[in-house]
Amino acid sequence: PAYPKETHCLPVQIVIGTQMLHAVGLAMAAKIAGDSAVSAGVCGDGATSEGDFNEALNFAGVFQAPVVLVVQNNGWAISVPRSRQSAAPTLAARGIGFGVPSILVDGNDILAVYAVMQRAVERARSGQGPTLVEALTYRIGSHTTADDATRYRDAAEVEAWRAKDPLARFRLFLLKRNILEEEQDRQLI
Repeated sequence: PAYPKETHCLPVQIVIGTQMLHAVGLAMAAKIAGDSAVSAGVCGDGATSEGDFNEALNFAGVFQAPVVLVVQNNGWAISVPRSRQSAAPTLAARGIGFGVPSILVDGNDILAVYAVMQRAVERARSGQGPTLVEALTYRIGSHTTADDATRYRDAAEVEAWRAKDPLARFRLFLLKRNILEEEQDRQLI
C-alpha cells in the first residue's frame, strides 16, 4: 500500500535488506538538502547476511549519514539460528568495522528501546552520523505461513521467551506505577 506523503514512510518491499540502503539514501538526501530529518531502517537478523546491509553500513559510516539502522534480532532467519549467520559475538559488533557506533538493547523492553532510539536520533540529527541498533527479541510464531517453526525450535525455548513478552512487561510496568488503571486495562483488551 502507498502511504500518505506526510507519514514519511516508503512502501513495503520484499527484497531482504534493501530497505537499509533506502534508509541511508534518504538520510543522505536530507543531509545534502540541509534538512534535519533522520531516517530509520529496520531489518531482521537474517538481512544482516545480505550484501545490501553491509553496503548500507559502509556508506552510512563513510558519509556520516543521519540514519539509525535497526536490526530486530529474533534469533532465527527463518530456520537458520543466529549462531549460523555471523561469527561476530553480536550483530551490533558488525557496525564497528564500518565506523558505525553500535548499541545492543533488550528489544523486549519498550522503554530501553525508546531511550536507545532517542539517543541515536539525537546523535544523527546533531551531525554525529549513523548508529546501528541491535534489538534482542524473539519470534514466538513461525516466520511465515509456509514455515513450521516446531521443526527446528525447542518448545521450552519458545515458552521461556513468551514469558518476556514486551506488551505484557510494559502493561505490568504501567499498572504497578498506577499509570494504567485496571479498568482502563480491561477496556483496552
